[in-house]
Amino acid sequence: MYKEDLISNLDEWLLELKYEEKADNTLKQYKTSVMKFIDWLPDDGKAITKDTTLEYKQYLRNITESPKTMNIWIVSINKYLKWLGLNELTIKKVKMQQQSSNEESLTLADFKRLLRISKRMGYEQLYYIFKVLAMTGCRIGELEYFTVENIEKTPRKNIKVFNKGKDREIIVRQDLSRELKHYYKSKGIEQGYIFLSNDPNCKGKMPNKSTIHRQMKKVAGAARIRTEKVHPHNFRHLFAQVFLNEYPENVLDLADLLGHNDLKTTRIYTKTSGEQKRIKLEKVKF
Repeated sequence: MYKEDLISNLDEWLLELKYEEKADNTLKQYKTSVMKFIDWLPDDGKAITKDTTLEYKQYLRNITESPKTMNIWIVSINKYLKWLGLNELTIKKVKMQQQSSNEESLTLADFKRLLRISKRMGYEQLYYIFKVLAMTGCRIGELEYFTVENIEKTPRKNIKVFNKGKDREIIVRQDLSRELKHYYKSKGIEQGYIFLSNDPNCKGKMPNKSTIHRQMKKVAGAARIRTEKVHPHNFRHLFAQVFLNEYPENVLDLADLLGHNDLKTTRIYTKTSGEQKRIKLEKVKF
């Protein structure tokens, strides 16, 4: 197998993955990772060997300190090599030490403070976005399913979403459902998305994710909460922690609520900070 073969077969592989209904972001990640490998290969006309892929692994070690990022690149390349029938050229992922704490996790106190400050600053829409992310465990990309039509059916029916190549349902509690209905009715929103862009050129469209990120950071700063802690995905972690605090034995239910097929993925969301562990330990009676 030569560099030219990797280039000529790439589009066919990606097309096959597309027909397997892989998510667009996944396809983009695979293409970027493989192209990174192809661009690194020298134009010397030599066949690719196991030594070549091992050298590339060392190259990745030199350009990044993140084992997680390295493994994303390695997994993508391995999938492509296996598809080409070159299993012998695949390389092992980098071992990552399992950490028991997440020092950047949000607490309920952080969440409540963010709600207060967002309202005080006039970010009413962000206030409800905070609530939806924390009280449903949904991803920021799933906010598009929070439409008037879908919310009107809740809480009797769940919101059906399609994300990361699979279908799942988001459960909206009664209190959240009532709040969201009151919100969009007060704004005169009668159909479509309940979270809308303020840009006059984007009328009827969702706010850009980057806009939501910027607003979150601004509110975090005003709330005197480390901005690194305040990002959409961390509210998903908060949802998991609050759920397990109430139902510590129901990891399977949590996995279903988060849309996970693998409990190893769910475990990532159960990590608490060292301070949270200390508070729990203080309450233990000896």
